[in-house]
Order: sequence, then C-alpha cells, then structure tokens
Amino acid sequence: MVDCLIFLGTPNMGDSLGVNILKSIGIVTNSNSLVAEFLKSSIENIYKGFVAINNYYLNELKSTDKIDDDVILIMNHEIAIEIERYVKNKKNIIVIERTIKENEVYKIFNIPQGTKALVVNNAKSATLETISLLYRIGVNNITLIPYDENQTYENIKFAITPGESSRVPKYIEKVIDIGNRCIDISTFINISNKLMFKSRVIDTRLFKYSEKIVNLDIGIKDKYKELYIKNEDLNAVLNMSKEGIMFTDLDGKISFYNNAFERLFNIRENIKCKNIKNVLDKNLVCLLGKNSVKDELIEYRDKFIVVNKEIVNYYGEKKGCYISISEVTYLEQLAKKLTLKYSNKGLIARYDFNSIKTNSNSIKECIKLGNKVAKSDLTVLITGESGTGKELFAQSIHNASLRKNRPFVAINCAAVPESLLESELFGYESGAFTGARKEGKVGLFEQANMGTIFLDEIGDMPLTLQARLLRVLQEKQVMRIGSDGLINIDIRVISATNKNLLQMIEKGQFRKDLFYRINVLPINIPPVRERKEDIISLIKYFMGRKRNIRLSDEVIEIFMNYSWPGNIREIQNVASYIKIMNDEEEVKARDLPYYLVDYNIDFDKEITYLKSKNCILNSVLILKIIKEQGILKSGIGRKSIKKIMEAKNIRLSEAEIRRIMSILNKLSLILCNLGRGGSKITTKGDNFLKWMENRTKL
Repeated sequence: MVDCLIFLGTPNMGDSLGVNILKSIGIVTNSNSLVAEFLKSSIENIYKGFVAINNYYLNELKSTDKIDDDVILIMNHEIAIEIERYVKNKKNIIVIERTIKENEVYKIFNIPQGTKALVVNNAKSATLETISLLYRIGVNNITLIPYDENQTYENIKFAITPGESSRVPKYIEKVIDIGNRCIDISTFINISNKLMFKSRVIDTRLFKYSEKIVNLDIGIKDKYKELYIKNEDLNAVLNMSKEGIMFTDLDGKISFYNNAFERLFNIRENIKCKNIKNVLDKNLVCLLGKNSVKDELIEYRDKFIVVNKEIVNYYGEKKGCYISISEVTYLEQLAKKLTLKYSNKGLIARYDFNSIKTNSNSIKECIKLGNKVAKSDLTVLITGESGTGKELFAQSIHNASLRKNRPFVAINCAAVPESLLESELFGYESGAFTGARKEGKVGLFEQANMGTIFLDEIGDMPLTLQARLLRVLQEKQVMRIGSDGLINIDIRVISATNKNLLQMIEKGQFRKDLFYRINVLPINIPPVRERKEDIISLIKYFMGRKRNIRLSDEVIEIFMNYSWPGNIREIQNVASYIKIMNDEEEVKARDLPYYLVDYNIDFDKEITYLKSKNCILNSVLILKIIKEQGILKSGIGRKSIKKIMEAKNIRLSEAEIRRIMSILNKLSLILCNLGRGGSKITTKGDNFLKWMENRTKL
C-alpha cells in the first residue's frame, strides 16, 4: 500500500516568494493518517512559499481521477505499479528515501554492545525498512529483531520504534522512540533538481534541515554543507567587489547580480530571471549584445562607466555570460591611491615631457622621439654627458607610457658599491648571507614589476652583474640571492650612461650582447654647449622668484661663452648661487661664482691667431682704446679710434682699423654694433687685456 505521494507543478525560479504561479505538491497516502500530515509538514518546511501542497488518499481516489503534476513521490517501488493508472507522466515519480533525526540515533548507540533490540513498526514491510535503515546509517553495536505480533519476546528488554510506541509489547522494559522517519536530504535534492529550483532561500532551509538528520548517503551531508558554505563564500566575495557583476544565460536571462550592480544602476526590485533587455537601457543592451566587450567606455545616465563582457564556457560549451561594470570615478580613485602608495615608497616618476624647458630644436626632436618610444615596451638607452637630464627623460618616458600608474624604480649603478649592487637589484632570501635581514629583501626588479626600472650609469655596472642583467632582459625572470626559485616579472628597462659603451666593448669592459639588448631604442641628449639658446632661459627658470631680475650684458656674455661642462646641473647650481648673492635689480659679474670670471684663462690660441694676421700689437692698442671708452659708458667707432691713435703718433688707415676690429669681433674680444652704438669690449676682451698685462709682468 502507498504511504505517501508528492506532486509538484511548474517551478518558480526567483527568491521572491509568491510572485509567480506556485508549483503544486501532491502527497498521496493510503489514508488520511499521521504519516500524511507529517510528510506535508516536512515538505512545507523546505518549500513553503514556493509550492502549493495537496494531499491525496488511495482509498478515496476514483478510477477517473488523474494526477497531472511534475513530480510524484512514493514510499517504495511497489507503489509505482499501484498508482500507474492515475499518473500521466511516469518520469515524474520519485521514491522517497527516509531517515531519522540525528539526536535520536544517539539513544540507540547507548544500548550496550551485543544487546538484542526489537524493532516495531505498523507493518512488517515497514519494520524491515526500518531495520535496513538503521544498519545503513551505521547501527552495528546491537542485533535488530523484526517484531512479529504472533510471537513473544520476553527475553528482550529493548525496543526501537519510529513513532509506533503503542504497538510495542507491554513487557518490554525500555522503549526508544526515534520518531517518524524523516525525508532524507537526497530526496529533497532530487526534487529541486527535477524542478530546476535555484533559490538561496531553499538552499538555506535544506542546509539547516541537513544539520538535524542522519543522511543516508555517506558524505552527502558534509558535501552539501561544503557546497553551501562555498556558495555563501562566493556570494560574500562577489558582493564585496566594488565592480558591478552580473551573470546571465546566453539569452540574457539574469541568474546573479551583486550589490555593487544594484547600487550602480539604482535597482530597487528583484531582477533575477528577468532579461537584461527589460532592466538596462537600449544603448547598454546593444553593447552587451556583442560576444565580447573589453574595457569599453560609455556614458550612462550622466556618468561614465567601463564595461566588460566574457562568454563563460563549461567543458568547451558556452553556458552564459559574465558582465562587469565599473564607474570611472571609482577607477580614478583607485589610480590616485595607487599613485599615493608608490609615492610614499618613492617609486614614482615626478616629471613628464612638459617639465622639460627648451628653445632648442635638438631637444624638441629628443622629446618627439621620447614620446614615440614611450608607446613601446622595448628597452631604451639614453646617452649624454653628465647633467644633461637623462633621468628627466627616463621619467618622462615612463609617464607617457601605459605603465604610468605603476612603479618607477631608479638606481645609480655607479653610486652603489659593487658588493651591494647585486642584493639591491635582485633581493635576497632570509639568511642568504651574514648581515642579511631575517625576513629577506625584495629586490628592485621585483619592486618595479608591472612598471619601469631605470638603470642610471649602466656603464659602471660590474661585468658579473651584466651577465645576470642580460638573463633578466631575456627571460623576464629574477632569482633572489640564496634562492633556487625563479620569479616572473613584467618590467620596462630604461638605461642611461655618460660613457662610450662601444669603446668599453672594445676594451672588454662592457658586454657586447648586453649592449645590443639595451640599445634597442637609443636617445642621445646633446650637451648645453651645443644648444646655447637654452642657457639664459634655463638660468632664469631655475632662479625661481628672481627670474624677472635683469641679467647684465656682461653676465649674458659670460654665460654664452662658458662651456658648461656640468650641463643642466651646473646651470641649476649657478642660478642658486645668484639667488643668494644678488641683492639688486641687475645681475652683474660680481654675483657669479668665481670660476665663471677666472682671469687666469689661457689665450694662447687667440695670440697665435692675431700673430698670423700680423696685428697683435695694434689689436691690444685698439682693445685698450675701446675699454677706456667703455668706462665712460659709451661705444666708439673706427673714426674715433683713428683720431686717438693719431694723437699717440700711431698711423693706421681706417681700412686697417676695420680689418683688425673684424678680427677682434670674430674672436669675441669686442662686440661691434651697427650705427651710433659703436663697439664695446667684451668680458673676454677685458680678460684678454689683463692676461696680456700678466704675461708682460712675467
């Protein structure tokens, strides 16, 4: 006879209770008994709000009755044959597996080992099922005897019954009532799977239910618990994300979305099982209609968002879509935090190409080349004299590249002792050598991961480290000192040197293979003496608040004639010196460092040239006349010079005076002005006269 049947109708996929048409569950028993009510209560505990439950009794069913439901649960296989004529679809039949509550089974385990125990139920078949159940869940400490009402068992003191205590013989001393047998968790899982229930509410109820019963299938309880916890962990992680995340099927039906997605799109209702076409606006839906979307920036309701979409594959088959959406303002906040983090560690490039002040076409060409180089991840070699701004260019290249929000790590290979350079670059493990930190150290290559490392003065790197650097460039891997493990890195390498590496290669001081590895994209920065148009503007730039102070003609002449061996660095130093020493509105020679106006300069080349032109003595005389006139703060012309010389009984034609003044102007000893301005002696010319006087004294 049938103990119970359960019938269910169309599934409700959402968690929102009572929104859609509920499924129906029919419970069929022999009669209107306590078992029927117990089974109905058990079903309600799990599926309340999701299904409608109906009881059917075999002794009341008519021959014309039809059971047209999605799932039919029966107590044993024999019943299936008995109800065949009532059921439209036999595939809907599920045999109920039953078990007992976990707290009841402990009473049985307290029965002494080897004791005989009588098992009592309402029918012989039910009694045998109960015995089978007890053995199946691991009751092996006692001998179970099936009850037969036609026999007596006065030698047995214990009886076990599933809610049928009234049937136990009165002479049995100890009765253990384990209560009605419960529906096993495996049956509920079969029901949910068959009806395609996917609800956190049901999952939570089943989890709690499984905690109270003994599961028939070994390990199923732990596995279900493990899956439930993993599912909860996954939900928690996804809801912690700042990105809006959604999963849909291939038709756009929503199966999951996180809290960030709700906030981003101001969703106020449950949209599970809805199509994205009915949730999002047309432009976004059109974009999401593509098979793949990668970092697509669009404007959405007065804000900018970045959209990504990927197809989810299971075992090679397309199963759904993963959609992630980020608001640009949040991404900007992340970028600022990342920049601040690198800045606090000193791993940031402070300058860009706008920081380079120049009027020179040669430097402008370097900037143009640098911008092109920045778009690539290939290695760069910057050459130039000391102080020309090689690191400024390196930082600018980094900030113009896609790695600009990643670390910029710089090291001067000449400034770090050879014994420490290796550990600085590659790092080391704990206890790698005497004096090493206990926790070890992360090398600069690792710190620069995903960013740029700048190797300044690479020409001073020892040959032994050159070999290791070559491997880093080739393999994109580093190995810490004292370790045998390789660490993958993704870096862009920019090198710089003021040395001639090709000459060093010939002398065996630099590896040829390394040179061709670092010299993929070469940039040469010209020295200041080759771009004199930048000198005055750089001086004024570095003078800061005093940049509007006027430079005297004498000072400008000194600056323009000086070779600036220290390049930009020296110009910066001179500007700093002037800021301290000058208290007037005009910068004069006395405000400059002594070495810029040193009188002990060698004029042998000028003397040789003047002698070759047969005008050394007359040149000195003309320079003195021009200087004397300059003291009166006025220039002088050829005719005036001729008159002064005639007054000294020196006869020179105006043409000869013109020739000599042209030579002096060429040597920058005088400055020839057109018109009434006349000619003036230069600082160099003044120094030349003093140098000549010193030679005469000697």
